[in-house]
Amino acid sequence: MNTDAFYQTVAGLCFTLLGLWWAVVQFRHDEWMSDLPHRRVAYSVHLSFLVPGIMSLGALTMGDIKLIWRLVFISAAVFGLAAMLFLITSGMPTIGGRLVSLGRWLSVLLYALIAIIAAAPNLSLLFAPELKPLQIEGLLLTLLVFLGASLAWSALMAPERNA
Repeated sequence: MNTDAFYQTVAGLCFTLLGLWWAVVQFRHDEWMSDLPHRRVAYSVHLSFLVPGIMSLGALTMGDIKLIWRLVFISAAVFGLAAMLFLITSGMPTIGGRLVSLGRWLSVLLYALIAIIAAAPNLSLLFAPELKPLQIEGLLLTLLVFLGASLAWSALMAPERNA
């Protein structure tokens, strides 16, 4: 597996999805920005594309310098984890129902696994000895982007709260 090609694709995909999400938010700006739960869902989706994109850039630019890509992954994962935990514990009703709630908890789990593998790459031998840590991280990022797309769909399909 060519990790450079994979991370180039993921970075491009994430930043494209992020740009499209910003366009969606602009179309729904008045509705979503006047409602705190909608703003928080929009932010959840935003993070689901931005954080994996940043991690992918870190893997591309510093893939040969293991300490640097590991620090990028740890930092981004801790930020994503903290932001998702804030959103979960905010006590706000969740737009999109159970899918969004479950997606946030799964994101927390994925961010934690990403940080753990980056901090202790030898743990990857326990899960899949034939894969390099950066390959396992790629799988986790793929799941995170899938969750982001699912959260985006759920947010878009949620009925208007004022209707």
